[in-house]
Amino acid sequence: MTPMTPVWSWTGFYLGIEGGGGWGSTEHTNSSTGINSGKNNNLDGGLFGGTYGYNWQSGALLFGLEGDISWSGIQDTFADNGSGFCGTNDACHTQLNLLGTDRVRVGYASKQSLIYVTGGVAYGAVQANIPGSVTGCCTNETHTRAGYAAGGGFEVKFSPNWSGKLEYLYVGLGNTANYHFIATGAGENVLVTSNIVRAGLNYHFGGM
Repeated sequence: MTPMTPVWSWTGFYLGIEGGGGWGSTEHTNSSTGINSGKNNNLDGGLFGGTYGYNWQSGALLFGLEGDISWSGIQDTFADNGSGFCGTNDACHTQLNLLGTDRVRVGYASKQSLIYVTGGVAYGAVQANIPGSVTGCCTNETHTRAGYAAGGGFEVKFSPNWSGKLEYLYVGLGNTANYHFIATGAGENVLVTSNIVRAGLNYHFGGM
């Protein structure tokens, strides 16, 4: 009896793990005066988490929904550009503790490879404050903020059920109030943007 040849397909539900790193920008701005720290481009660090999604394949066209949630070590502590907003001893601090996305994927699929573009909603737990020698100058707050994510990637199946991918995302989480100066109660807006590059490993249920 001749063994059945596996039928490769991207259609179906999948789960996976992913990890990589990000680099981007942050800026702190007083919402009352408009004085700001100036943009700093050293917001960077690693991230690691899980992925879930579902694909529909029709011929070479693939449409999918994908989500992920990651622990993040992306952060930056920096002195400002001379405005006095946060000096050497009282540096501004921005930290992205958690990052998640829910996105649409559209791509071109062959038997074993997929190239795609993706975009959707991003959310992150952003912690920000001004630590340093000025004790009690401001609050230290963490807020979950919503934004957007867009990018693309390449995925390859090395068996009917297993695939590996490489992906780039640009994530913007806005420029909104994240902490407050205690003396005045003024809100301090914190800009967070990040370029994410990560690799992933997915298991496809019913992948053949």
